[in-house]
Amino acid sequence: MAKSKYEYVREFETEDKLLPNVFILVRIDGKGFHKFSAEHDFAKPNDVRALNLMNHAARSVMNELDDIVLGFGESDEYSFLFRKSTDLYQRREAKIVSTVVSLFTSAYVYYWRDYFTDSARPKYPPIFDGRAVLYPSEVEVKDYFAWRQADTHINNLFNTSFWALVEQGKMSPRAAEVKLSGTDSKQKNSMLFEEFDINYSKIPAIFRKGSILLREQIPKDMDKDAIIPTLPETLPGSMVAKATPFTKAENSSSLPDTPSESTVSENIIAVPPATTSSPLQLPEKAFTSSQDAPLESTQDTPQEQELDGVTPEEKKRPADDTKEPLLKPAFKRMKKGVVIDYIDIIGEKFWTGRGAYIIAAEKKKRMRTIL
Repeated sequence: MAKSKYEYVREFETEDKLLPNVFILVRIDGKGFHKFSAEHDFAKPNDVRALNLMNHAARSVMNELDDIVLGFGESDEYSFLFRKSTDLYQRREAKIVSTVVSLFTSAYVYYWRDYFTDSARPKYPPIFDGRAVLYPSEVEVKDYFAWRQADTHINNLFNTSFWALVEQGKMSPRAAEVKLSGTDSKQKNSMLFEEFDINYSKIPAIFRKGSILLREQIPKDMDKDAIIPTLPETLPGSMVAKATPFTKAENSSSLPDTPSESTVSENIIAVPPATTSSPLQLPEKAFTSSQDAPLESTQDTPQEQELDGVTPEEKKRPADDTKEPLLKPAFKRMKKGVVIDYIDIIGEKFWTGRGAYIIAAEKKKRMRTIL
């Protein structure tokens, strides 16, 4: 920056570096989203389009900022956890928070039409605010995300009960509030089941548990910015949900039978691009091992040898390790990506499993001694 007599005004800028060696948590929240959701006719109590738009915007933030190791979203809020050793913007609070908020907001508007296909853009600009919170250890980090997921469950159970009373029970909003006042979770669950035949545990997990964004390996040919499926059958918790969501083919006979309740996965992981009419169909011999080989005969017939183009003499030669295997496993080439899922993060199972990398000890950087 060129020197000038006006440069003294920079002395009024305050130092806002965040403490080193602690976790930085940035939480953004929609401002006035009660009005915003009503103005844009969001479905009640949950609009999967709006939730997936939030997830897409959050994924855009994580694709841009590699130091974010975990994201969690519910309703109109999102939390982003930075790795403990991040030095993004020299840990300047204003720069970090403003970057996350602006990235999220711009992505929310940019991808609006992909989820709300009946309108090119929102009727007016959405607003998100943000704040940074510091947590000294993984204990507080785990408790923070447990708090947010517990809040997701509490709010969703109330909203599900409230809108069931209003829309199906034909009660006024005021009367519904009075009826739910003082009730606990057990009473709300009983009311939903007995009065409206709603089993709360069968509601899609995206509504009950919120959305988790993790850094994991994804197929190399997958688009990091792919639109998130919003079809009912792709929602985790539905009776036909799969670990990999799919679009129903016209001929449903090509799809497997509906699995039993005990085998249904509540997870949506990465969505590979469809290459056939049914994305669930794997290429023939996609995965091979010694266990998959047929047991009838271990010796090729002359006809098979001729088809293979390999003579018995060639088979006796030492194997050439430089040659690629005849059969390659599907999705062998992988890359780092952001995966969206809807799972429990309360308790140690998540933090010792898929979330273990989040709080794993980081290599300390060697500090150069200045003499």
